[in-house]
Amino acid sequence: MQEHDPLLKVKLEGSSIGSGRISVSQLLMFLNQFSKALHRMGMVLRGEADSQRRGARQKSLKEEIALDLVLLTHGSNATVLGFDRREQTFSFNDDFGNQILEKTMSGLNIIQQPVQTPPPGFDSGVLLAWRDIGVLFEKGVSTIAFTLNHRQQSLTTTYTLDGYQRIKERIQAPQVNTRTIEGRLLMADFKEHGTRCRVHPSTGEPVLCLFDDDQKDEVLENILHFVRIVGEAKEDPTTGRIGSIKINDIQRLEEKEEEQTELLPQGSPLPSDFWYSPSLDELAEAQGVGPITDIAILFGSWPGELDDGFEEAVQELRRQSLAGGGNK
Repeated sequence: MQEHDPLLKVKLEGSSIGSGRISVSQLLMFLNQFSKALHRMGMVLRGEADSQRRGARQKSLKEEIALDLVLLTHGSNATVLGFDRREQTFSFNDDFGNQILEKTMSGLNIIQQPVQTPPPGFDSGVLLAWRDIGVLFEKGVSTIAFTLNHRQQSLTTTYTLDGYQRIKERIQAPQVNTRTIEGRLLMADFKEHGTRCRVHPSTGEPVLCLFDDDQKDEVLENILHFVRIVGEAKEDPTTGRIGSIKINDIQRLEEKEEEQTELLPQGSPLPSDFWYSPSLDELAEAQGVGPITDIAILFGSWPGELDDGFEEAVQELRRQSLAGGGNK
């Protein structure tokens, strides 16, 4: 590796990319999803059964994949980004973060080919992250080239539109009755049994969508957003109406975010203390209730005076009830 080269170079080309210019939205999309792809790859390589498992990121893994943007330059109608590890160890082989980068780059070459077996570390969560990076191809980017300067011989790979299509095919996989719907994602239910959500298309009735436990993260990230759902549909054989769809792929459609805004929750946001549960002492203080200092104040409150008319009132109610019962 040459001293002046950063550890990782990323070159983005396309009609929406200028010479050393890239929109903030495109840059943020790439950085966010690339970071997610590295983190999920690290989880799989560490032995996690599911890279989409919810929960706080492990601090050590987050530090392992931490990259600093150290270069923003230009090529011929291209933008070139350079990244270095925040903490670089002397030996590449002994550094788990560098191994994640190497497995990611070499696997990206394989996963874009028409092969059946995915490379090590590329589970469904990693594929979804690369699918989301590939959305840039729908926004004027033609190629994303990676150069990993980790050894004497650099490792290069290029993410292309064709590769993006193959990754989407891998995610969606062949289904018996595949259907695609677009609409706003609402009403997600994350119960242990029966995880489901509801998608409201621009026209027609809402569609019930079912998803697996390992898809919770993707569903949660897209709540209230306009999405495209691909999955296996169950239809009414008489009417052809979709009863439900088992989600195989979910993708946010940012260009349609203005549609069906009337479905979004309206009104003032919840106060910051909405979910706060005060203690009994705090409730008593707020209502001005203090401890009893004189037990005599309870005298005469119950059962009351002997001739207070309570028993007669109860008997009268019973007589009225019996008298009216025959008319019902």
